[in-house]
Amino acid sequence: MELPFNIIDILQHIEAEPGILVAFAAFHPFVLLLLLIPVGIFKKLGIYKPAQKLGLFGFSVVVIMMVGWLMGFVSQILLMFMGVSGLKMLLIYFSMYFCIIAFVAVNVRGLKKKFDVDQLKKKVV
Repeated sequence: MELPFNIIDILQHIEAEPGILVAFAAFHPFVLLLLLIPVGIFKKLGIYKPAQKLGLFGFSVVVIMMVGWLMGFVSQILLMFMGVSGLKMLLIYFSMYFCIIAFVAVNVRGLKKKFDVDQLKKKVV
């Protein structure tokens, strides 16, 4: 069985240029914002009508992306300046995201209750 691309070349490129991993960690959430363009078009056409609330799954995705973006960029830039090799940086990045996803999946209800905007407004008033 063979992969359609050469993953060894990609890993060697990351090992040679760890700055690429730092750039990916810094800008990957902004690339996902490009997905909002077709969603906006579908909303205008009436094909897609999003719910007003995110729900547990949407909230989980937002928390994972935000925490992963902040922690990923900070950790990767620190590791690059400390001289850690690119492959170790990649493994740290993957393990960090795995831990964030596991934490959010286990604690999504508590996080949703803690950061629910409607609940916070009721407590203030």
